[in-house]
Amino acid sequence: MLTLDQYRDDHGDPTTWMPADIDSYLVIGDMAPPEPLPYTYAEMQAMAADYQRSADEQKAIADRLAADGHDTAAGIWRRGARGARELAAAARMGWPAFEVHLNGW
Repeated sequence: MLTLDQYRDDHGDPTTWMPADIDSYLVIGDMAPPEPLPYTYAEMQAMAADYQRSADEQKAIADRLAADGHDTAAGIWRRGARGARELAAAARMGWPAFEVHLNGW
């Protein structure tokens, strides 16, 4: 069965489609709708908040370690905080952007 992705691949940029192409696309969408995303936008925003909270906590630990002179350990916690901030930023943009970030595309 033809999917919406295959139709777009075959017909190119949707901005150049004729009305009949658009109608065909809509009919395919009715017959074989795309799979829902694994997470809703609201769930992704909750994930982003969790990642941001983790980043803030890791940064606080890094700052305490650095103040006590544990520079190597502080650097490890800072890298963890940076990673959590990057995940939070990707999650704020929704599942497609988060998936791209996870897969390193």
